[in-house]
Amino acid sequence: MAPSPHRLLSLFVATIAAALPAAAVAAENNNMPVAEALVKLKKSFTNSSSLSSWLITDKDGDKHPCAPGSHEWHGVVCSGGKVTGLRLSGLDLGGTIDVDALASFPSLRSVSFAGNNFSGPLPAFHQLKALKSMYLSDNHFSGPLPEGFFANLSHLKKLWLDGNQLNGSIPASVAQATSLLELHLDRNDFTGELPPAPPPTLKSFDVSENDLEGVVPEPFRRFDASRFAGNEYLCFVPTSAKSCKREQAVAAPDSSHRRVAMVLATLLVVAVVALCACSSQPSSSRNMERLEEKPPAAYMVKQASTQQPQKRSVSWLGRRAGSSLGFGHRRSASAAKVDDLSSRSAGDLVMVNNSKGTFGLADLMKAAAEVIGSGGLGSAYKAVMANGVAVVVKRSRDMNRATKDAFQAEMKRLGAVRHANLLPPLAYHYRSDEKLLVYEYIPKGSLLYVLHGDRGMDYAALDWPMRLKVAAGVARGMACLHTELAGHEVPHGNLKSANVLLAPDFEPLLVGFGYSGLINHMQSPHTVFARRAPECVAGHPVSAKADVYCFGIVLLELLTGKFPAQYLQNAKGGADLVMWATSAMAEGFESDLFDPAIMAAWKFALPDMKQLMKVAVDCVEVDPEKRLEMKAVAARVEEVVATALATVRESGGGSEDAASRSSRAAYVREGSIQRITSVGERSSRRGSSDYSYGIS
Repeated sequence: MAPSPHRLLSLFVATIAAALPAAAVAAENNNMPVAEALVKLKKSFTNSSSLSSWLITDKDGDKHPCAPGSHEWHGVVCSGGKVTGLRLSGLDLGGTIDVDALASFPSLRSVSFAGNNFSGPLPAFHQLKALKSMYLSDNHFSGPLPEGFFANLSHLKKLWLDGNQLNGSIPASVAQATSLLELHLDRNDFTGELPPAPPPTLKSFDVSENDLEGVVPEPFRRFDASRFAGNEYLCFVPTSAKSCKREQAVAAPDSSHRRVAMVLATLLVVAVVALCACSSQPSSSRNMERLEEKPPAAYMVKQASTQQPQKRSVSWLGRRAGSSLGFGHRRSASAAKVDDLSSRSAGDLVMVNNSKGTFGLADLMKAAAEVIGSGGLGSAYKAVMANGVAVVVKRSRDMNRATKDAFQAEMKRLGAVRHANLLPPLAYHYRSDEKLLVYEYIPKGSLLYVLHGDRGMDYAALDWPMRLKVAAGVARGMACLHTELAGHEVPHGNLKSANVLLAPDFEPLLVGFGYSGLINHMQSPHTVFARRAPECVAGHPVSAKADVYCFGIVLLELLTGKFPAQYLQNAKGGADLVMWATSAMAEGFESDLFDPAIMAAWKFALPDMKQLMKVAVDCVEVDPEKRLEMKAVAARVEEVVATALATVRESGGGSEDAASRSSRAAYVREGSIQRITSVGERSSRRGSSDYSYGIS
């Protein structure tokens, strides 16, 4: 007898129900256990030591990495027992990315490979149709995007490809990514015209620093003009003053010929530089702004030069500068009072701070001198005078905005600033076309060098307590400047890690402050870092809130250990710390941001690190109106310090192992948090007894 329709329906439902679990397993595993798929993905990487936890242990066997009791797989994000995300940013990974292995995770929604060393064509991520977020910034991917790249990515919401070497045109299929909210293609080599229209959902878009041309289509003009900057032939609005099309009087060479020409040009430049280096033997140093416009080891150079600076007699310095500066008579040693020196002739130094004694130009000319670098404000030299005092002399040609009287009054005011975290100028020499600024020499060098240079003993000593100490000191110095120089358009104006020097005890000393009003920004628009804040790039006037943005970048640099791409004006490299941090915070993955060098021994301090990261992200808010005032920011940093100290005092020993107790004890030993909180101490550093720690 034939089965009844009801019976057939019941059998069909039972069959489907029995098949569903097996189908789900097959879909998740793609015929491969998840643990094996992760190991397969790891094998496609080079320099994968940071993923040492990606292994199949005898204990776990083929246990799903998201299963309860499984060991931790670094960077693997689980939800509902499935792999939903991979957070592998800033791990210095190279090689390729096995997309077939990624396809083993059908629940994968977000991948981040930003800040690594992947190269070659962009992997076929467009085959992973369920992805919602892709962060691939600051690698070395090259070649064009396939024309149909966006056609099947209807679920994609965020795509960050900035800071690579991608070329060709931007596919018109971008309009088919109907869920896309963020698209960042800046700092690449894209050519041709923009596609006719963006996806209607797009909220954030950036194609700056490419090689695009033509007129920006009307649908794209809802985005700020700064998002299209750095494209020589791309016109936001057509004008007669700018060509929107590259001249093509002769047939353009094909891509292979262009590459050959570029290689030959590069080799020629290298040869000329090498020839100049052999003839002049320029020296290097680790002080002030030696690494100013160069990304560090993880991006463009593998190791900072450790060559000792070549010492030259001061007569060389005098010959080079004397013809244009007119070095004059030696200053009388009996003239000790700073106030009596402002009327000295233009041929000598004008002392504005006598904490290192008094000296004249002739004393510098007799000193042993060496070139130590070049930064935004000009070249810098170290000079050791006969009495053993070492100073740094900076030459600047851009400080011609103010009159002579206004310049002298401002230098006198800056020299009188007193705070334990500020390094004011000692003296200056005035000429209408060039200025000399003299500072005390700080042997340890800058925070920039210690973080990104040769990574020696000083880097090893820069653990979490030391970094918190530096953050607190910089905040206090900035709060003081925003009180003492409140009338300035931007009190510091050039805050960056190159301008944070470190005393022997790692107390930070801010230099280069207060000069923004003296610089002709029409001639040198990017001389000071504050003018690279988002609102300034968009054409708005610089303000004190730009200093807050710069402070946020320094905090991000301290916390991540990465070199900020924001420091680079034209060159490529570094990590877009603002993008990385804001995205990770928004998605709840801020733990992935922190420098492994501090996470290894200070995991118990993670809550304090997260609090400081929140301060940093609030400081780099794009809208300056939403940023706090500098004094309020400093107060929040002090709260983090107080919380960190309370955490240690309350933790006791408990069941911690010896290593953890040792790390906690380090919090309250010398050089750590207890010393960070020493507000109100007197400092004998720099030969002065009147430096105050307070935030006034």
